[in-house]
Amino acid sequence: MRKMMAFVFILSALGAVAGAWGQVQMGLQPLGLETRYDNNIFRLVSDQGRLSDEIDSFSGGVSARALGGPFRAQAEYSLNADTYQFYSQLNNFTHDLNLNLLADAGLLSLRYTNDSFFRSSAYYEFDYFDEANLFAVDYSPASNWNLEGAGEILSREYYNNADYVVSRNFTNDGLSLSAQRIWSESFSAKFQMKLDNRQYNRDIVVVNSGAVTTAPILQNDETLSADLGFHLYFLKILQDIHLYAARTNSNSYAFSNSVESFSWAGVLSPMKDFYLELFFRLYEKDYDFQPLTTSPDLQLGYTNDDGEDLLAAKGTWEWAPGWTGSLGVSRVKNESTQPGQYYIKDVISAQIKMAF
Repeated sequence: MRKMMAFVFILSALGAVAGAWGQVQMGLQPLGLETRYDNNIFRLVSDQGRLSDEIDSFSGGVSARALGGPFRAQAEYSLNADTYQFYSQLNNFTHDLNLNLLADAGLLSLRYTNDSFFRSSAYYEFDYFDEANLFAVDYSPASNWNLEGAGEILSREYYNNADYVVSRNFTNDGLSLSAQRIWSESFSAKFQMKLDNRQYNRDIVVVNSGAVTTAPILQNDETLSADLGFHLYFLKILQDIHLYAARTNSNSYAFSNSVESFSWAGVLSPMKDFYLELFFRLYEKDYDFQPLTTSPDLQLGYTNDDGEDLLAAKGTWEWAPGWTGSLGVSRVKNESTQPGQYYIKDVISAQIKMAF
């Protein structure tokens, strides 16, 4: 509640400052209504255990922008509500508060972003609080080059106090460096390297002579990743291609791993006011040691529900000014909280949005 009140104060202060500058924009985010079908709502590993449901969603929000000399400020509040038709315990509400401050001095710019994400539900998987703070420095020595250094502080806290839930809380400190080269409006490339250090709220797992025990030391995972991305317009398709690799070293048994992935995303417009988005990803993750699935102490902790799309397609039609409709299908593969296992879910969604 204090966080919400603080954000309302920030919005008010932003409006007051912007009013003094004489450059202020207040607006509403597009209102959205969505219906989707999900065949694995509890994210179960077993195909026989999948449960499906229809989910109706509402989304909307407000925003404020202020300009003054080299300074830019933007604050946004977004609300989303998911209502399940058969499994009401999965109903959840999200509040997303975002503040972005930018000081642009020509070749050099400084940026700070704070994002607070509240998700509330009777189901513990959907009941947590995320906070992210990002500090970035951008340097553009030429119009076709951009260099960036950034530091991130992320955290997640679940509201359920059960040991197996609390153990999944984490903090993550990250440092990244990136370089982007722009050849034209049709082609650019960006390379980024990032170092993340994540600490969980649980003791490490130790295996001695086949016996599984824990030690009173908190688990730390350190990940070094590299991402090479290409943004190009070719054959009338706007495309993003990414080559990604990551290496994680952990002080807890069976958490050290390597990841490689290739992804392609494309947007094409076969007719006026209609856009088709396509996506696929090849993904491989190899553990140094086979996780012991019989051990209740081996939990993966952080899982990103939308992070491992395999295939996705979405069509969007802008049939009137301010009105858009879309129909999408996707197949998601993601790691389960059971080590070494994955769940698959298929989602079909239809959405209508109205912009003001």
